[in-house]
Amino acid sequence: MLNEGLFFNYRSIRSFTTYACEVDEDTVEREISFSVIVGPSVERKGDVFPVYRVPPGKMIWLSDWSFNTGGPLNRETSIGGSLGRITTDGRYVYVLNCAVDMGAMEIFSPSRLIRYITGEWFAVCFHHHGAPNDVSCRATFRFTEVAAPTAKLRTQYFNWGARDRDDRFPGPG
Repeated sequence: MLNEGLFFNYRSIRSFTTYACEVDEDTVEREISFSVIVGPSVERKGDVFPVYRVPPGKMIWLSDWSFNTGGPLNRETSIGGSLGRITTDGRYVYVLNCAVDMGAMEIFSPSRLIRYITGEWFAVCFHHHGAPNDVSCRATFRFTEVAAPTAKLRTQYFNWGARDRDDRFPGPG
């Protein structure tokens, strides 16, 4: 499911830590943390890093996550940490965009849990902005893994981008 670029980035993850607590036969509470180096001297294939694939027969409810970067605080370099998903057909879809300055940390909690379904991947898209520093980036996720519903879930996504400011959102009205 992962294309060559995504697989390259997955293999370039420098550290990966996980914690799991089996609450009952259908529920596992998990935390996953991973680290990569992002910057001008580090080879990567795009900005998307797959983190965790939802196992068969499971669904995940993401409750909170954090992004932090190494080094001293430096407001001339920032890292955009976009939380997303790689769909079952291999497309990266943004869920939420976040950013931190070099040397800073932010903790995020959505207003409601974010669902990931069987076969999807948690993914993070790290964007490097500003001064050309190599930066150690870490993302940490807390989620609950539960049994997937027996009925087939119907999912859809929509991706649209304007070519210029006169383009209008192609919605109703």
